[in-house]
Amino acid sequence: MLGNYYTLRSLAVNLDASLAGGKIEEAFCQSKNELLITCRREDEQRTVAVSCDPSMNYVFLRGQTNRAKKNSVDVFKTLCGRIIRAVSIQPLDRELVFSCSGDVRLLVRMYGSKANVLLVDERNLVLDAFLNPKDFREATLSGSSAIRSQPKWTIGEFHAQLRAIGTILLSAALKKLFPLLNNTLVRELCHRSRLDERQLAAELNDQDIVRLFAECEDLLKELEETPRPRIYFQNNSPTTFSLIPLYHLPHPEVEEFDSIHDAIKVFVGGTRKQKTLVQEKETLLHFLRQGAERSERTLQKMEQETEALQRAMQYELDGKLLMSNLVRLQKGMREVELENIYSSDRNRVLIRLDQKLTPAQNAEHYFDKSKKARAGAEEKLGYQEEVQERWEVLRELLDRVTDLQTHDQFAEFTTTNREQLKRLGYKGVIGAEREAKEEAPFRTFVVSGGFQVWVGKNSENNDLLTLKYARPGDLWFHARGSSGSHVVLRTGTGKGEPSRRALEEAASIAAFYSKMKTAKHVPVAMAEKKYVRKPRGAPAGTVVIEREKLFFVNPQLPGGADER
Repeated sequence: MLGNYYTLRSLAVNLDASLAGGKIEEAFCQSKNELLITCRREDEQRTVAVSCDPSMNYVFLRGQTNRAKKNSVDVFKTLCGRIIRAVSIQPLDRELVFSCSGDVRLLVRMYGSKANVLLVDERNLVLDAFLNPKDFREATLSGSSAIRSQPKWTIGEFHAQLRAIGTILLSAALKKLFPLLNNTLVRELCHRSRLDERQLAAELNDQDIVRLFAECEDLLKELEETPRPRIYFQNNSPTTFSLIPLYHLPHPEVEEFDSIHDAIKVFVGGTRKQKTLVQEKETLLHFLRQGAERSERTLQKMEQETEALQRAMQYELDGKLLMSNLVRLQKGMREVELENIYSSDRNRVLIRLDQKLTPAQNAEHYFDKSKKARAGAEEKLGYQEEVQERWEVLRELLDRVTDLQTHDQFAEFTTTNREQLKRLGYKGVIGAEREAKEEAPFRTFVVSGGFQVWVGKNSENNDLLTLKYARPGDLWFHARGSSGSHVVLRTGTGKGEPSRRALEEAASIAAFYSKMKTAKHVPVAMAEKKYVRKPRGAPAGTVVIEREKLFFVNPQLPGGADER
């Protein structure tokens, strides 16, 4: 849905309002298949993020971006300094057009696996390309590759087209008649019309067609006139992005957004986290499965060692019994049955003999066999209890990891079991290391106890931190009675519970990034994030808090930290 025509159409309107008249400062790439274009308008810097990754095409606008010092490559160098005149969308196509000064255009093509960004001049000559530039430079575009136009049907035309379309599934028929609708929208249209998308189009009666046409008109009107971005979730993980309500989805978890850019940003971030969860969960499951299988094989070998030790003890008993009865034995005997004087029940033991050996030599032979059978068995069996315990731990962890469904559950599990996983030899990303691996778009500090503190950079960034990144149990700080950054102390990232000193250090950071930075004693409110909410329609960065505690602190950063 991110690369759907209607999403791009809504984005074009918003991007034009936000960027027209702005000056392009730079275009660069610091993540695979993602292009970042920074633009400044009225002293405010914004960044257009474009992903041409085959698995997910997207475009959205975000705040100021700090460019990485390493692994960052300049792209479209001739764009720097140009003014964005307008942003539009090619008619009925998945292509955004950034018209710039100097008669050049940047074409953002959201074509799935063929997505790309091209820089063209007024003659439609390709000057440069984001991906595979050698294949595109100096080529002349023949014109728009727009998909088949989507006509405005009357009820009569719609009825006739549907009757003439042939014996195909209703979903396929709707895609032919409305090529701009994707699978999700077609499914929603069928649901609203109370029709089965898998039934044949020829099976519809006249009433079905009238109802379907009316729902088509309403759905298209919603998409074009009143788009309202929203994300549907399942188990706290984003599953579907949409501009309209999707009543056909079985799960009710949905979040609406005022900004399409915020919605896409949250959806992309959540999808990446879910993808990371799948990859890291599979890595951990593979480690646990292999470890459990190895331990099980070792235990099976130890069972064999136990049998060897039992044989060694029997050989030793045979040798002792022979030595105790030498006077009764003669060379040439095949076997002998002797009373077991070492057993309380005095059972009789049948011992086979080598006819070529003397009784003493037969006894020595059994002592040798005992020594060989016992060799190494006792040492290996000394680890049996340890291996058994390891196998039980691995199996228990394997069962628990298999049941984990969300990124937060997995992060909590790896944090809680960090030391145990390290003792088992797991080399993957676990616990606090995971937190460090995730790129947080905020200022970051570490306070006493090793707790991470995230600090918002502006009003929009404050909203992102408080409403999207902060967890319910995190601690939220803000200078009371003054504008400033939202500050979040991330519980669970340090040892135990945050100390009083850690709380005061986080409060001092909030005071430092406020309008009261130069004061000596600044009142700072603290509350658990679950008691912080944003009123509907409130300006960016505005929240209401409950159950707050107050600190009076000096504005300062933790020892050794620099202002960022």
